[in-house]
Amino acid sequence: MNQKILFVDDEPAALNCYRQLLESEFDIATAGSGEEGLVSLHNHGPFAVVISAMQMAGMDGVQFLKRVRQVAPSTIRLLLTGSLDLNDAVSAVNEGCVFRLLIKPCEESLLTEAITTALDCYRERKEERVRIELPIRLYRTTQGLKLQLAHTVDISNSGARIAGLEEPLEPGEIVKVECGNREAPFRVVWSGAQGTAGAGQAGLECLAADADLWKVDLLQLDGKPLMHARAVQRGLLPQEKPPLETLDYAGDCMQARMIGGDYYDFLDMGPGEVGFVLADVAGKGIAAALLMASLQGSLYSQYSSQHSTGSQDIPQLLASVNRHFYRHTAKDRYATLFFGRYSNATRTLHYVNCGHNPPILLRKGGAVERLSATATVLGLFSDWECSVAEARLETGDVLSLYTDGITETTGHNGEEFGEARLLETLRKNRDLEASYILRNVENAAKQFRLGEQEDDLTLVIARAR
Repeated sequence: MNQKILFVDDEPAALNCYRQLLESEFDIATAGSGEEGLVSLHNHGPFAVVISAMQMAGMDGVQFLKRVRQVAPSTIRLLLTGSLDLNDAVSAVNEGCVFRLLIKPCEESLLTEAITTALDCYRERKEERVRIELPIRLYRTTQGLKLQLAHTVDISNSGARIAGLEEPLEPGEIVKVECGNREAPFRVVWSGAQGTAGAGQAGLECLAADADLWKVDLLQLDGKPLMHARAVQRGLLPQEKPPLETLDYAGDCMQARMIGGDYYDFLDMGPGEVGFVLADVAGKGIAAALLMASLQGSLYSQYSSQHSTGSQDIPQLLASVNRHFYRHTAKDRYATLFFGRYSNATRTLHYVNCGHNPPILLRKGGAVERLSATATVLGLFSDWECSVAEARLETGDVLSLYTDGITETTGHNGEEFGEARLLETLRKNRDLEASYILRNVENAAKQFRLGEQEDDLTLVIARAR
């Protein structure tokens, strides 16, 4: 299994320190800038873990890790920073999707533990194996690309077990495998001997970093249990909307997989008041879905406790949710969350943005306001606090809460849908009902997308009336 670690820092002394501390335990490579790091990824990858300094000349750590996420999505990303403010944390989470944030100087024991945990996560991602039969075409490079037809028995992100071979393969030989219109090189790890139960089978290891040959969501292949899980998760999303006289609103979640980690909700907070929740749990699939359910359960539990006492203290509510999330999830798990309480009587939204993409408030006159972060993410730090901001919504104003699956939808040449296109779509549809604005934004992102949906797309639209 790949154990290669890439450190990226523009301080030579820091790189030398990492080598001296860790090269006896890990396979360490270094690069002196984000640009050099991308070259190393291309020429010497794949790397299991990339660890970048935050402050670097030219491309900073967040910009670099965002590029790493694009070119090597399976690589685990860590960020080292000398000082961590709210904006740094928000950028690291939303753009770099970091696995861990570490403060420089970092003790050897803490750094070693973070790398070991990251390697375990990488191994779990790569070795998730599902039984499925997919037709493949196999070409042996040692025999002039001679074609054999076969099929998979099970697959993972790092390889496959195949069957139906007419001729046995030799352990160690390199073969080219085609599935549909995609191809990738594989190394033969083992080959079943004639006369045994494994005859006609072989185990293959993929040699192309992040080839994604199968283009199959592994978590969608386990059948009825996941279908049931999907139905359960859909049931966690809001089934009704508390009525508001001054606000028309709607929400939707389009999951990239059978189940996912996005979550939105509408909380009945008493006559004329509604709580808006939008969250994005780090990760995808089953693990993210479980954390999403845990987050929702904690939020409802703390909200119910407050409601029974007549309290409406948002900081206290979210601090309790963060404490629960921190205590009951792995160290690298976190969620970005936006929580707002809207009042009909005052037309005011009191909100806390926990490291989430800033919602867009499009004013009737055309001005644009962004509801920026007022706290860091939930679940990553034991000591957590927030401030409450407010925005007044006048007739004709349109508020859009969204997860990064909307803005990071990828089109031709790797271009992202982006905030500008989202804002343009909102402007074009601002006079429609909230549900129609929402559908038109989803359709715009879908039409822009090239290929399959890669991430959950969740959107809440509220239009003042």
